[in-house]
Amino acid sequence: MKNVILSADSENILYSVPDEVAENLDKYCLEFCNTWLRESPDAEKYRIGGGVCYTEADFVDYLNTYIFPDKKSEMVRTLGWSIPEEYRKLPFFNF
Repeated sequence: MKNVILSADSENILYSVPDEVAENLDKYCLEFCNTWLRESPDAEKYRIGGGVCYTEADFVDYLNTYIFPDKKSEMVRTLGWSIPEEYRKLPFFNF
């Protein structure tokens, strides 16, 4: 497991995710928001008024439920609005 930083136009949150996700964060995040949320019947609850409404926590739920159910991702801590220096080299994605 490796750490990444995720946000959804909100505070930055440090998450522990499977290595493959951390090493390909953009790929997994874009698959989630551009394909799964719009096409999967399991994502129906996120479709509201012709758009989609979700947070980074929903992405983590998606990873845990559909992609890596045996390697659970979890929140480590909230980092706040700015990323502390010691975390700035971690993979980052803002939804």
